[in-house]
Amino acid sequence: MKFSIKDILRPNIASLAPYSCARDEYDGDDATFLDANENPYDTGYNRYPDPMQRELKKRISAIKAVGEDMILLGNGSDEIIDILIRSVCRPSGVDNVVTFIPGYSMYDVSAHINDVEVRSISLTPSFMPDIERYWQVADGNTRLTFICTPHNPIGTAVPLEDIELLCSKSKGLIVVDEAYIDFSSIPSAVTLLDKYPNLVILQTLSKSWGMAGLRLGMCFASREIIAVLNKVKAPYNISSETQKIALSLLNDVKAYEERKNEILRERERLLAELEKMSIFTHVYASQGNFILVRSNHCDEIYKYLVDNKVVVRKRDIPPLIGGGIRITVGTPQENDLLIDLLIKYNTSVE
Repeated sequence: MKFSIKDILRPNIASLAPYSCARDEYDGDDATFLDANENPYDTGYNRYPDPMQRELKKRISAIKAVGEDMILLGNGSDEIIDILIRSVCRPSGVDNVVTFIPGYSMYDVSAHINDVEVRSISLTPSFMPDIERYWQVADGNTRLTFICTPHNPIGTAVPLEDIELLCSKSKGLIVVDEAYIDFSSIPSAVTLLDKYPNLVILQTLSKSWGMAGLRLGMCFASREIIAVLNKVKAPYNISSETQKIALSLLNDVKAYEERKNEILRERERLLAELEKMSIFTHVYASQGNFILVRSNHCDEIYKYLVDNKVVVRKRDIPPLIGGGIRITVGTPQENDLLIDLLIKYNTSVE
C-alpha cells in the first residue's frame, strides 16, 4: 500500500529541527570528549550515554531479526506511546486515536495528557478487536490505532490476518503492542514490517526478559517512521547503566530461555489448578504470563489474598470481564502459596 509518515505528521514535527549533540555524529569511545561540558574525571558515570544506543540496538537487532535503523528504544513502552501520539496527533479535537476496550489504559492516559480524542470500541464477546465496528468509528483523522496482542488482561492473541486487514485499509498508523509476545505460540507481527509501511510494533524487555526495573521498551517500524521518532525523543533517554545491564542480560540467552520455559510450565499448572475451584465462574486460557479469572466473590477474594500478603490485580470491568482478577504467574513456590490460599478459601465457601 502507498503510505508515508509525512502525510500524517503534525506540521510542527515535520518542520522540527531536532536537538543535536556531537555523540550523534561520533561512533566510538576512544576520543577526547570536550563537547558536552561533562566532568572529565572518571566516576563511571561522568559521560553522557550513547544517545542512539548503538551496541544495545545491535544486539536487539540480532535477536529480533529487525534492522538496527528500524528500532527505537524508550524509557518503557509508555514513553514510546507518548512519542507516537505527540508526533502525529494534532490536539484539541482535530485528530483521534482508536483503542479496543477493556485494554491497556496507558493508550487513553497518554492521549488525554496530549489533549487528543480517544475513540473506544468494545472487544467482541470472544475478546477480539471488532473490526467491522472499527470501520464505522475510524475516520480520515484517525492517526493511531492500538492493538494489544496477547491482550492484557485477558490473554487472547489477535490473528495476523486481522492485523494485516487493518494495515491494508487504514490511512493511519496501526500500533501492535506485543508486550507479552514471547509467552505466546503465535508469530510476532514483526514478520509483516516489510509489507506494511504503516505498521508499528511495541515490545518490551520488562516481561519475558525480566528487566521491568530497567524501564526499557522497544519500537519496531519502518526506517522513515523511526527517523521521525528519533527527532522527537529526548536525546539521552536511556541511561548508560540501563544500556550496560540490558546488554549483559540479552547476551545470556540460555538463562532467559530457562526462565521463560518455567513460566510457561507454571502457567499451565496454575491454569489447571484454578479450573478445579468452584469460586471461579470462568478461568481464561492465556498467551501471556498471567491468567484472568472471574468470580462472584471478586472483592472478597482480592481482600483475602492481600490480607495474606499476596497481591494480585483486580480487573472488575463489566460487562465483558465483570468480577475479574488477573493473576501473574510467579515462581513455583509463589504459585504453591497462591494455590494453597485459594483452596482454603474455596473450601470455606462451598
